[in-house]
Amino acid sequence: MNIPLGEKVTLDIVTLFHQYSGDDGTIDMPGPVNLMMENFPNFLSGCEKSDTDYLSNALEKKDDNKDKKVNYSEFLSLLGDTAIDYHKIMHGVAPCSGGSQ
Repeated sequence: MNIPLGEKVTLDIVTLFHQYSGDDGTIDMPGPVNLMMENFPNFLSGCEKSDTDYLSNALEKKDDNKDKKVNYSEFLSLLGDTAIDYHKIMHGVAPCSGGSQ
């Protein structure tokens, strides 16, 4: 079966989250840092702030309920910021300008 690109990308995002999340549907720290470093190395290599501190700060801002875990909604928000940065890079803006952070 030929899966349309939009559906494939969405299913891949769900699968990515579930590769790192536990039974409670969250990713405990430092799992989100590992997820980003393992799955976005090219993006992060373009950041002057691509170390763990940059990621930890970004993730802390996304942890709305401050439980030191990332739920699916918080993960999507982080992923959205990453996508915004990718879009900005395509238009000549420096990498890791922060999305909506």
